[in-house]
Amino acid sequence: MKNTRKLLLFFLLLLGLTVTAVTVAAHGEEILLKSEPADGAALAESPTQAITWFSEELDTSSALKVYNLAGVQVDNGDGGVDLNDPDHASMIVTLPPLDEGVYLAQWTAVLLDGDTVSGAFTFGIGEAGTIPRQIPTPTAPPEPAPENSGGISTGVLIAAGTGLLLVVGLIGFAIARSRQKA
Repeated sequence: MKNTRKLLLFFLLLLGLTVTAVTVAAHGEEILLKSEPADGAALAESPTQAITWFSEELDTSSALKVYNLAGVQVDNGDGGVDLNDPDHASMIVTLPPLDEGVYLAQWTAVLLDGDTVSGAFTFGIGEAGTIPRQIPTPTAPPEPAPENSGGISTGVLIAAGTGLLLVVGLIGFAIARSRQKA
């Protein structure tokens, strides 16, 4: 009977660890799905907008800005969550006609759980639009998004806590049941 209880306890703990590991791994997935223009794209003509698509719904404080190589913001200043997207999982910024050259689009995605993720992609226009190996950082960075605690996200903590409660509950149930049989 004691061996059965120990085996059950072992499997319940293993289940709890598996649930926690899967939750953490799922949260670590890439958030940016794609962008238009694509990262590294060489375009013949200036695009009228830049769009990014993400794997999660975004808070409206998210931002998308486009800079030239001198670090000057060149978009129309309207970059943010695309409110026409029913999933609110994309950002859009409109662009005036851009000169030939290389541009850096920087995005800051604020997730609904409060996490903030940032990234950038480059694209070039015309003959001068060849993407150099190293893109300089803009001199005027995008406005900072709301601060993140830098720790584990709320979603991961909730899932891990739920998994832990499930394991503890199952262990308690197994112990109570074994005492009833004894």
